[in-house]
Amino acid sequence: MEKHVINTVLLTDSSTIDGLITSLLDDQRFNVASIHSSEAYFFQKLIDYKPQLIFIRAMLSNLNGLSVCDRIRSYPALRRVHLVFISTDTLNRESAINHRANDFLKVPFSRQDLSKIVDPLLEKKIRLLLVDDSKTCRRLVKPSLEMEGYEVIEAGNGEDALKVIRKTDIDIIVSDVDMPVLDGVTLCRIIRQQEKLSTPILLLSSLQTDKAIINGFNAGADDYIIKSDHSATHKVVVPELLSRIQRLMNANSSQGRPEHILVAEDSSTMRRQLKNSLTIQGFQIDVAADGLSAWEKLNNKHYDLVITDYDMPYIDGLELCSRIRQSNKFENLPIIIETSKNSRVEQVKIRSMGIQAFITKPFSPDRMIAEVERVLAETRLKNNQNAMRNYLPDATVSHISSTSKNHVPKAEDKFRTLLFSDIVQFTRMSDQLSSRKVVDFLNAYFDRMVEELMLFDATIDKFIGDGIFASFADQEDGAFRSVCAAAAMLKALPGLRKTTGLDVHMRIGIHSGHVILGDIGSRHSRRDFTLIGDNVNIASRLEHLSKRDGILISHATYQMIKERITVIPTPPLRLKGIKEPIRAYLVKSIKSYHSYSKAMEYKLIPRKQRKNSIETIFGASY
Repeated sequence: MEKHVINTVLLTDSSTIDGLITSLLDDQRFNVASIHSSEAYFFQKLIDYKPQLIFIRAMLSNLNGLSVCDRIRSYPALRRVHLVFISTDTLNRESAINHRANDFLKVPFSRQDLSKIVDPLLEKKIRLLLVDDSKTCRRLVKPSLEMEGYEVIEAGNGEDALKVIRKTDIDIIVSDVDMPVLDGVTLCRIIRQQEKLSTPILLLSSLQTDKAIINGFNAGADDYIIKSDHSATHKVVVPELLSRIQRLMNANSSQGRPEHILVAEDSSTMRRQLKNSLTIQGFQIDVAADGLSAWEKLNNKHYDLVITDYDMPYIDGLELCSRIRQSNKFENLPIIIETSKNSRVEQVKIRSMGIQAFITKPFSPDRMIAEVERVLAETRLKNNQNAMRNYLPDATVSHISSTSKNHVPKAEDKFRTLLFSDIVQFTRMSDQLSSRKVVDFLNAYFDRMVEELMLFDATIDKFIGDGIFASFADQEDGAFRSVCAAAAMLKALPGLRKTTGLDVHMRIGIHSGHVILGDIGSRHSRRDFTLIGDNVNIASRLEHLSKRDGILISHATYQMIKERITVIPTPPLRLKGIKEPIRAYLVKSIKSYHSYSKAMEYKLIPRKQRKNSIETIFGASY
């Protein structure tokens, strides 16, 4: 499928703004070019780039941005381009709109600000061709496809489908096999060999013999689903069909998984089937016809997993595995070996090579996919353990590890108190520093803040730019620890200002509720051990609405610890994506210390210096 890519021009005459916009745009969805207004024939360069999106700064080197807006709108080929006007002054918004700019972006701006503008531009319905001689089958399947957002075009046989394909851009084809005039297998061959199209093709057929399925794959089909009767098609096959279509679309887009897998297999049929089934899951696949070719590929490109046959010419699978394990470069590279040798002696040989899995032939594609997922999940787990030990207590890492081993991949409903923090006006601060100093400052900042969070048994979920996302278990105790941790983070700011020489200030938002915790993701896309759900969004948005050097907590958090803190209520807050207004409170003081005083003792602060007012301890005035 041809990707929906947006040609984008940055006409700002500012390398800082250009760099920020470029860093926030997905380079797989936006082709970005920076053009300086002082360049000779800059407007002609803009025209030649054929942009669909242009960012214009109010004050250019030698021009006024508003005059450039007028010039763009007067040029016929650019009249439909989407113009975004950038300024530090909100008073310019009305003028920009009057000069026919589509959107206004105030500097400094965040990823969310930019997303509000560009996300609607990325919306594009996927065009699906449904080919089946049965009107009943099309009638049952089409509504489900349309409900998922697909634009569905129908054809009654392969010949009609070819007429559609030759006139219309189609993103994916779902076809029956047994049809009059031109059957589905022949349709596949024509699309691949004569039309030279790589459009994903999924065969949805009642033919379920091995020969029919193999013929479909050999003709160029990407996937095959068996349907029995209309009832089964509607109740069982349709959900699977929707899932397979999504996998195929992701496998043909930038949303595929990042893992690169090398398949070494001397059978062309087996190579094709393995490549198709793994590509559908979103993996990036390279193939080799023998062990020697596989070894050469390994030495020229990074791979996350090797799948090899046992019996191959030149270098067999066992020798290939031996070379991999003897090389320091590949000592941690996971290996799956497929073999028809199922004797105990051969199994001992295979296992002694440090191979993560072996599969006895014959096997189904789903069996291989399951093994690939398991091996990669275990590898990710080991990598995550090593990374998490920089931020989490060993007990927490062990708990996550044991959970992941027993449930791979697994997502669980958990109650957590969520803390988001970020630096006030970090973009403006970073504009005044070199890239190296920005990185050094962020590392020092994160080290200091994580140190405070760990004192209260926080789990560090991730760093998001200059922000920190942490969570706390154990309901009431976790809610109280989150507020104490937030207070400790604010208390650390004066020392950080002194050591860095920067006027650093923070905002913190806290919310409690149920979230999805675990190995989040899908078979065809990136996974992450993280938290998701509406409650995560609420906590994040509370942080954005918090005051400078303030802690803003939700009513859900306040209800659990209201006897232990004093607060200042805020007017009900309306948050984007949340139907009901949210009650929130600015934390004023901590009445009870418990784990907080324990943490203070750990830091050897004299007891006489401890007071229960955040205004006093943290220098924060509300």
